[in-house]
Amino acid sequence: MATKDDIANMATKSDIANMATKSDIANMATKSDIANMATKSDIANMATKDDIANMATKSDIANMATKDDIANMATKDDIANMATKGDIDQLNKKLDAITTQVAHNTEQEIILNDLSQKVNDHEMDIRLLKRMIATN
Repeated sequence: MATKDDIANMATKSDIANMATKSDIANMATKSDIANMATKSDIANMATKDDIANMATKSDIANMATKDDIANMATKDDIANMATKGDIDQLNKKLDAITTQVAHNTEQEIILNDLSQKVNDHEMDIRLLKRMIATN
């Protein structure tokens, strides 16, 4: 038989009244269940919902250029020697000046052709007059 001294350090009913029973812990995870789970240090540097709240979604970037699209685009070096808007404006001014000059030259050519024809006519008249004078 056990003496009072033998059971003095044993738990009483009130000591174990709030303890869990086997059925209370039957569905709890075991050490092997959680062995491969992430630890706090594993997830310490992971993004939070707030971190990714303002990030672009797939639909946001669906129509953006790809690396292949960009690879085929002209570079600054490719377009460095191309004509600028200022160059084209200068060409337009020169073209306008040339157009005006051609129109003026065409008008002058008509006048010159008329004068040339009159000179030819006058030369013919002078020859006829000289012959008439010479024959009289």
